[in-house]
Amino acid sequence: MEISRNTDATVALLVAFIVGVARLLSGDPLYMGSWYYFVVPIAAIAIGVMARAKPLFLLGTSLAASVTLLVYAAINLSLARPEGLLALGHLFSLPGAAAGTLIGAFLSRRLSRPISVLALGFTGTLVGFFLNQLVVCNTVMWCGALSLPIG
Repeated sequence: MEISRNTDATVALLVAFIVGVARLLSGDPLYMGSWYYFVVPIAAIAIGVMARAKPLFLLGTSLAASVTLLVYAAINLSLARPEGLLALGHLFSLPGAAAGTLIGAFLSRRLSRPISVLALGFTGTLVGFFLNQLVVCNTVMWCGALSLPIG
């Protein structure tokens, strides 16, 4: 069964909506406001749409962006004293996620299997996010295990 770009965009937006609703039900562990939980996955979807990625790429990027939000939220919820500025690490790593999404969108045009396109959308966004996270954690923020020992 062939999946259209419209169907892919609809399902990807549904994933973004689910993360926003989860935030509304559990509170705001990142202290960023409701808009942030909706805008991050929708921005990843918009990059894929503008780059004319193959179907299922948008779902992969939406899932990856949502995973980053949920991981940060879970980390802050697990702390005895939640960090008020933890979300800055996430925010500062979004340019890398955008770059990974854009590169993945262009590479997705060469793939023929839908599951490969989905996986590329997911991994492209996460790899870009993680590489940017490494830069952030070693220049402007302390991130524990991700920060290299200095001195």
